[in-house]
Amino acid sequence: MLPVSGVESIFEGGPPRRLTALARLPSPVAPNAGIRAMLAFGLAWIPLAVLVAIDIVLGRTGILYTFIEDIGVHARYAVAVPLLVLAHVVCARRLGLIARHFQGSGLLSEEDEVRAAEALEAARRRVHSLWAEAAVLLVVYAQVAAMLLTEPAVLGQARWQVTVDGARLSPAGWWHTMVSIPLLLALLLGWLWRIANWAWFLRSIARLDLHLVAAHPDQSGGLGFLAQSVRAFSIVGMGLGTIVAGRFAYVHRHDLAMPFTDPMLMASVTVLVLLLAVGPLLFFVRPLMQAWRRGALLYGVLATDMGVQFEHSWFRGPHDRPMLSEPDFSATTDLYQVVSNVYGMRFIPVDPRSLLMLVGATLAPFVPAMFLSMPAQVVIDELKALLF
Repeated sequence: MLPVSGVESIFEGGPPRRLTALARLPSPVAPNAGIRAMLAFGLAWIPLAVLVAIDIVLGRTGILYTFIEDIGVHARYAVAVPLLVLAHVVCARRLGLIARHFQGSGLLSEEDEVRAAEALEAARRRVHSLWAEAAVLLVVYAQVAAMLLTEPAVLGQARWQVTVDGARLSPAGWWHTMVSIPLLLALLLGWLWRIANWAWFLRSIARLDLHLVAAHPDQSGGLGFLAQSVRAFSIVGMGLGTIVAGRFAYVHRHDLAMPFTDPMLMASVTVLVLLLAVGPLLFFVRPLMQAWRRGALLYGVLATDMGVQFEHSWFRGPHDRPMLSEPDFSATTDLYQVVSNVYGMRFIPVDPRSLLMLVGATLAPFVPAMFLSMPAQVVIDELKALLF
């Protein structure tokens, strides 16, 4: 079995390595996750504000308002980037602990526990692969190069991102293009890589001979602990929701919204986050359905036998026994409660509360985005219409 600290870090590494490596730097450089998030914030957003301020000091006018009004930029680099860095600890560490729980959980035989350990080690190697790091950096800067080569660099850019004549990128525009955008893309691709490896690991586990208990009170055959992964993804969902909410605020602030814009943005990010968080759990649908079929047959026979005995004892002849002191009722109730767990098994090991937490965290950034881009009374009326 892998040591706890080692398993916790299995999904914390990976691309972008130079950023996640801060987790291993000693104090006082990056003593905690909050400091690391602030460092990312300082790299992605603060230079933009400083370079815009320098332009203003040098005599340029009219760009302060456009920078302040660019809500999408602030949402992406001042909020989403730090959230995605914090997720390395909040989410990735939780995934490691969940992965470790399969060992010693009673769900696997000794032989399969060895295979689970091998799957963990393989996932660790892939997450920390230098090839993955290089591929992410290559994709990120290939995208940046494509943006610069296939269309004018200044096309569609805000005023604060271009020079006075609009012909070239300003210093803030260059930083945004060469540092801020690549950093965000690297974080997003890094999370896609972690989730892909998380899914691969769960697929490997689902193929083993799992000792699922159909009557388990978690109604997931003993896999209910996997729902914790959905909750852990809430901070990732909030980061993605912040990016989309920034776009939401931008289109409303600049009167670009269309009737279908709002539901499309909210629905798209919600569906995306659900696919990323819940999708890997779909590998357990088949073993859970098999456990349910087997359990429904076995426990169904047991419940029928108990019911027949109960009815024979109480309904076929006179009975003058005090019912409150008879064990028949409590025994029947207890058995039927166990059987109801079997018939109520979930085929996906996730509970409604975890889904609600994930969706709520994903959509939470839209509330301040509404207040920033719409009149307060309109926002209140819209929220009332949704809730009542």
